[in-house]
Amino acid sequence: MADPISTAPVSDQEYANALAALTAEPPLAVAVSGGADSMALLHLTHRWRQAQAPQARLWALTVDHGLREAARAEAQQVSAFCRTLGIDHRILSWTGEKPKSDIQAAARRARYALMHEFCTRHGVRSLLLGHQLEDQAETFLLRLGRGSGVDGLSAMAPAMDWMGVRYLRPLLGFSGQRLRATLDAAGQKWIEDPSNQDPRFMRVRMRAALAEFQAAGITPARLAATAQRMRRVRAALERSVLDLMASAVQWDQAGYARLTLEALFDAPEEIGLRTLAQLLMAVGGQEYPPRMQRLERLFEWLRRRPVMGGRTLAGCRILPRRGVMLIVREPVAVGAEVTLLPGQPSFWDNRFRVCLSYAEDATGAEIYKVQHVGAAGLSQIRKSGVKCRNPAIVCHATPGLWRGAKLIAAPLLGYSDPGCEAGARFEARFSPRYGLLPVADSDQEKRAESLALPL
Repeated sequence: MADPISTAPVSDQEYANALAALTAEPPLAVAVSGGADSMALLHLTHRWRQAQAPQARLWALTVDHGLREAARAEAQQVSAFCRTLGIDHRILSWTGEKPKSDIQAAARRARYALMHEFCTRHGVRSLLLGHQLEDQAETFLLRLGRGSGVDGLSAMAPAMDWMGVRYLRPLLGFSGQRLRATLDAAGQKWIEDPSNQDPRFMRVRMRAALAEFQAAGITPARLAATAQRMRRVRAALERSVLDLMASAVQWDQAGYARLTLEALFDAPEEIGLRTLAQLLMAVGGQEYPPRMQRLERLFEWLRRRPVMGGRTLAGCRILPRRGVMLIVREPVAVGAEVTLLPGQPSFWDNRFRVCLSYAEDATGAEIYKVQHVGAAGLSQIRKSGVKCRNPAIVCHATPGLWRGAKLIAAPLLGYSDPGCEAGARFEARFSPRYGLLPVADSDQEKRAESLALPL
């Protein structure tokens, strides 16, 4: 455990211990903005690799958001830093139209998407992030100010597995002062981001307030320790949610869930609410749970055991059907189409992994898009004689491979067009980005893979 009071540089052994606790797996990538925290992370990781894993591949990733004129020059300066250390550096650019509001949140989403895409493409297993002790304390206070519960107050997780990449924050136990001392000792310069002093941003204002809290004994270390205790509580609650899902929920690979109300309401109300929220996130492709007031209203409606009608929340339709509740994707809320290139897996609607592959002798000249089957696609399927086992609302919201206005394949509905390209194969697997799901066993994995239908 790092000493939160120390002002000494972070030692190589301290960092090695922090990284070992998170089970980092090479190849590695480090997110480097050029600021003091990320540069310290890069230096410490570089020295760790030299001492303990000299054969491990290490990348440095810098995202140019295109929001400041100086951003490109700063990214190139990071490249120069990396050349000095002998580290392979890549600049990832956020292109396209930028939002007019909530810019920081949009930039964060774009940053993680770009880095995740790079890691997936290059086989990077662990992505290291430079958040440190004060960042954790600021996150705790920000969420406290929003009235967050246990989940929000658990702040940033030290480690998180997401979509085949392990996100690690090995610096959460070290103060910014110690990280700057680490760079000073190494003779390494860093870049000061002017936005870190801009009072328009809430985090900057919270940073100033944190200094006042310290005078009253509310230190970053104490706030971070409280967040750690909240994470333990959250982990226990999530374990209970997974247990409830095992007894109350049946998942269908077409991307919807069957919910047994008796099991839901036999559980403590907090666990029931959390389970319902996680179901809505997974089926609706939502990054965040619905607002508690709306979730509680839905929960009370379910408690009355409706026998007809339905409700809509978080991009989902909740429908009574033969003694259970169906939680299905709302067709009008599905995500935009994506162009699918051969050999480059993608995500559609935050719910499905989709992939197009060709046999070695196939030309692969066609351009395909993935979008929901919808009414037009379902009409084509029915005319072909294929019968769908799922309700029409589910069929509408499943992924289909389209060439122009023609549905070429809908593997989750058992359909492929006989006039498609020879040697092509379209796969679609329900693998939601958000929401808790029980870990699939090998048989479930085999069943999921069997849903891939050759074109």
